[in-house]
Amino acid sequence: MTDLEEYEKAYLERLKKKSGKKPKPKTTSFVDESLIPSDYVLMGLLRNGISKLQTMYARLPKMSVWKINSRLEEMKKRELLEGDKKESWWTKQYNPKFTLTDKGKEEIEKHIDEMKAEYDKLVLLYEKKDKKKLREGMDSNRMNFPFMLLMGMTTGMMMGNMLGMNQMNTGDFMQEAYDQGYADGSGGAVPSEGGDFADSGGEGGFMDGGMDVGF
Repeated sequence: MTDLEEYEKAYLERLKKKSGKKPKPKTTSFVDESLIPSDYVLMGLLRNGISKLQTMYARLPKMSVWKINSRLEEMKKRELLEGDKKESWWTKQYNPKFTLTDKGKEEIEKHIDEMKAEYDKLVLLYEKKDKKKLREGMDSNRMNFPFMLLMGMTTGMMMGNMLGMNQMNTGDFMQEAYDQGYADGSGGAVPSEGGDFADSGGEGGFMDGGMDVGF
C-alpha cells in the first residue's frame, strides 16, 4: 500500500468516526441578542422609580400587556432586572414590583450616555440650521425619541422645532413608535405609584405638554 493509499484510508476512517458523533445542541446567548427600543423605555421607567407592573401599564397605554410582560421576562432572563422575592403571592401575580440589577443599571446608564451624545449632535445640527443632516439624524433616531423624551433629554417643543425646520409632521414622524405601542402622545394624567394621579410630563412620563400628535 502506497503512502497516498494509507492517507486516504486513515482519512476515510476519521470521517466515519466523525459522522457517528451526535451534533452538539445549539445554545442561545442572550448577550449576543440586541435589546429593542421598548426594552430601554421599560428600563428607563424603572430607573425613574416606576417599578410596579400596573403603573407601567398605565404609563404605556398603547403597548399591549402581553408585550410588556414578555419584554420584562426577557430582561429577567438576561439578569437586567429582578422581582421582589418578599412580595406576597397575590402581589406577584397581579402587580409585581421590579428593580434593576447592577447589570441592568450599567446597561441603562450606558444607553443614556449614548442617547445624550446622539441628541447633542442633533441640537448642533439644529443650531447650524443644517436641514439635510438634521433630517437624516432624526430619521436614524426615530425609534429613540420616546426614550429621549422619557429621560428628559429633550422636550416636545424642542422636538417640534427640529421637525418644523424640515416641514416634518410630529404625528407622522412618531407613527412607527406609536405602532410599536410604547409612545403615547396623549400627554394626559396617569396614576402614579401611590395610586394618585400624576402629570405624565413629570419624571417617568413621555410628553411635557408641548408635543401633540399632528404638531
